[in-house]
Amino acid sequence: MPKIVRKNQKKRAIALAAIELFYANGLVKTSVESIAKAAGVGKGTVYLYFHSKEEIITEIWDFVCEVLNETREKRYKEASTVAQKIAIFFDFSPLEEDGLINKLIKIFGMNLSIILTTSHPALQDDYIKKTQNDVDQLRKLYQEGVYKGEFRDLDPEVIGTIFENMFNGSIINSMCKNEDITAMRKAFHIKRDILLELIRK
Repeated sequence: MPKIVRKNQKKRAIALAAIELFYANGLVKTSVESIAKAAGVGKGTVYLYFHSKEEIITEIWDFVCEVLNETREKRYKEASTVAQKIAIFFDFSPLEEDGLINKLIKIFGMNLSIILTTSHPALQDDYIKKTQNDVDQLRKLYQEGVYKGEFRDLDPEVIGTIFENMFNGSIINSMCKNEDITAMRKAFHIKRDILLELIRK
């Protein structure tokens, strides 16, 4: 599993311990007691950091974002084109160790289900915030491509949103078809490459 990258080690350790339990049992059937046991802490310690299991999901996504952003920044320096940077943005190989990515995809589905079927403002706000952050990063990459003469000069916010929606749509489509990460990656890469061709000069 990728390394923990935040100072608050205990909070992060509890969230990472919950991944396997959420994947195996689902959110509802996973008890706080079982999460505490898996993390090697007391039940009270879990509640010290999290008011609900939904907050643990938010912490899991914080971990995912930190790992990916840290990896992206390092790999961007090796890219010779902006198109390569966009490919790096959508490379989730840092999360594929020990089948972690497939577990995260299932938890992502749980997250969306909670957002769509119940009133949970904190999860909704976190999802919107993280999605907008992705759009902002993609918009900046696209603008860099326009500046360097790689891409046509179109609306950067629209292009960033299309990339993000295309990715989220690929995940949802793969979950509905019960596909693994290999099939999901192949389908998304086809769509990504088509969009890159459309915006290239």
